Amino acid sequence: MAQILKLINDDEALRIASNLEKEGYSFYTAVAKNTKDSDSKRMFTQLAEAEKKHLAVFEELRANLHARKGQIPWGEEDDLVSAYLRNLIDTGIFTGSEKKSAVKKKDITETEACRVGIQTEKDSILFFGEASRLCRDRRGRKMFKSLIDEEKQHLTDLARHLRHLRQKKG
Repeated sequence: MAQILKLINDDEALRIASNLEKEGYSFYTAVAKNTKDSDSKRMFTQLAEAEKKHLAVFEELRANLHARKGQIPWGEEDDLVSAYLRNLIDTGIFTGSEKKSAVKKKDITETEACRVGIQTEKDSILFFGEASRLCRDRRGRKMFKSLIDEEKQHLTDLARHLRHLRQKKG
């Protein structure tokens, strides 16, 4: 991932981050809607709201970046690579098929949802870590760094809830 990130600019990184948050919001909202367990419903609803807030921040950062006219690339931008990445971003490939199929699955268990959520949070932490290191925009860098802690908390919450569900079963 680090090699790819060196080839994109701040706007593209923020688009990827926005897409991660949109898909996270959709996933957690769908799971919350379809779960019967009140603790799970509450946790997935809270995670969805957090993703929605993150999305708003990334969209604001992108708008500010565009308002400044001209982007400051963080690497040697290559038009072909940029076009390729834009297609990946727009089609949601960065978030993987497991989460996409889980969103469509109406009878996903809370355990499955926790596992998908944990992997998604891990992927976000990796992406935000690299993005914070490479981002030239000061506000963007700060935002990526602050979200790493939030995503770690989400991961911890999901892991704790997964353990709770397993204990409840067994």
